[in-house]
Amino acid sequence: MTTSIDIAVCLDRSSSIAFYSKQIRLSLRSILNRALSCHQSDVRMALIEFQSHSHHWRTNIHPFTSSGDEFHEWIDAIEIENGNLNENKAIVDALGATLTLDWRPNNNINRYHEKLVILITDGAPCSLLDDTCACNSNDLWRLSDEFEKQDITLVVIGIEPSIIIYDDFYCALANKTGGIYLPFINATRVLSSVIQRAILGEDTLSQLFRRLDIHNDIEYNSLYHYKYVQKRVDFMMEYCRTMADIRKWLYPVHHPSTEYITGGMNVDDDDDNFEPGSPSLETNYLLCPSINIYFTPITDDEGYRTRLPTTASGDSSYNVVGSSPVSSIRTDLDLYSEIDDDCF
Repeated sequence: MTTSIDIAVCLDRSSSIAFYSKQIRLSLRSILNRALSCHQSDVRMALIEFQSHSHHWRTNIHPFTSSGDEFHEWIDAIEIENGNLNENKAIVDALGATLTLDWRPNNNINRYHEKLVILITDGAPCSLLDDTCACNSNDLWRLSDEFEKQDITLVVIGIEPSIIIYDDFYCALANKTGGIYLPFINATRVLSSVIQRAILGEDTLSQLFRRLDIHNDIEYNSLYHYKYVQKRVDFMMEYCRTMADIRKWLYPVHHPSTEYITGGMNVDDDDDNFEPGSPSLETNYLLCPSINIYFTPITDDEGYRTRLPTTASGDSSYNVVGSSPVSSIRTDLDLYSEIDDDCF
């Protein structure tokens, strides 16, 4: 069975990422060029630029194209505008716009079609920290349910260091759709390999993401540590149904609460399975202990996508079958990492 793929990139254009704009462009070029090198006719790309809700425009949509040159022209033409560095991002608008794109259906028995959204940002979405969105946008947590219904996989690429305050939320948001959260420093290497292997029909995107090695592929050389956010991610996926739920429980400074009823279950502050506090902002992440991962097999349901558990299960752990699809091979596509190639 052959595989085709539509890739929509949602790119933050706010002033806070200006310093990284060149690296982001080069990273996108590497990822897309690797995908096009497999089967150019089977790959389409779209670009959605977004800013904050305080700007005169929120999103700029470039529809799907199969031309790599045209996509490169889009990203080369992007200009970062000045603004308030602390403004919340119009991420819900950008992800909502992806649902309006002309995605190819997955209705050909001889071809499996993947749908991938790559979100690149360094800050919080509107409504994560605030009670209400001034622009009355959709609920981002509920919006991700639509991704799952349409078999769209979300990958969130976080630009450190500011993103680490919200990496638990973005990890849960991506996991709901069968995707992952990736620190930017590892994104080029990981996505280039995973997308190529998906196009070659080795596995689905969701299966390949679940086979990644949490330390060597995702965390390595970054500030992100899955062990620190895992309980919060599990809690969001198990108990939260809206952004209001997440604000109430995961950000108690903004939304103090002692009791919450959800799904007939009483969850209180004494729950031994939930620790609402994040590590101190003074934590030295480079001295964190290593992570032990226990691997379990994945069921392959006749070539169709095996998704990560939904909100009903709350199990967002990473699984590995055999070896990692990324760290088991050498690659020189990680343009900005200081990782020693001998580690892979």
